[in-house]
Amino acid sequence: MIKKLIAALVVVVLIVVGFGVWYFVIRDDSVEKSTVGCDPEPCEASTADSTDGTWTIDPAASEAKLVITETIGGLADHQVQGNTGEVTGDVTVAGSEVTAADLTVDLTGLEFTDAPPGFNVANRANAMKTTGLETEAFPEATFVLTAPIALSDDVTSGEVITSEATGDLTLHGVTNPVTFEISVVAKGDTFEVTPSEFIPVVLSDHDMSVDAPGFVADIADEGSFDFVLVLEQA
Repeated sequence: MIKKLIAALVVVVLIVVGFGVWYFVIRDDSVEKSTVGCDPEPCEASTADSTDGTWTIDPAASEAKLVITETIGGLADHQVQGNTGEVTGDVTVAGSEVTAADLTVDLTGLEFTDAPPGFNVANRANAMKTTGLETEAFPEATFVLTAPIALSDDVTSGEVITSEATGDLTLHGVTNPVTFEISVVAKGDTFEVTPSEFIPVVLSDHDMSVDAPGFVADIADEGSFDFVLVLEQA
């Protein structure tokens, strides 16, 4: 009987250890970068008579994402993402340039997820009310264009084109200049826009610090920002 009990305990220990190795070492929980485009390519060419004028962000189809890395129990890194569809703003196009753009993200709408499912992350949004993002005091993040974005002649073709965006990112009440590449594609009566790569955000540059919960050994001092904007002609 004792031998059977010991054997059962050994099996349980091996299962737990095996799960731990998978969870902390083997599994791939890296957050996927948002993309634009169609499969098969190209997307539907623009149906707009002209791209000139104001284009408004469709919040029902747009999304913003914040990503940061935790070290769980001192064992391995784990990426955490907060997503929200509460994104608003406008883009102004004149000729072959985007002459103005603004993006506002309501950070109080962030929903944190763990992919694949694991730790309970339901309370992260509550924690961020008073630490890190401090969404109770700083409920919005904004990006305002400070230099025109050059658009290539084939921006209406349905092919993905790239350009460079420069502007001011305000997060946690602190504004810093940022420059990043964007990918743009026409999809019939809309355009979709996303950064070509994650936009890095250094927490200290925005006067942020995070108090890690007890089971988390460390939180990275740099996170990243991502979005997909669906633009409709106003």
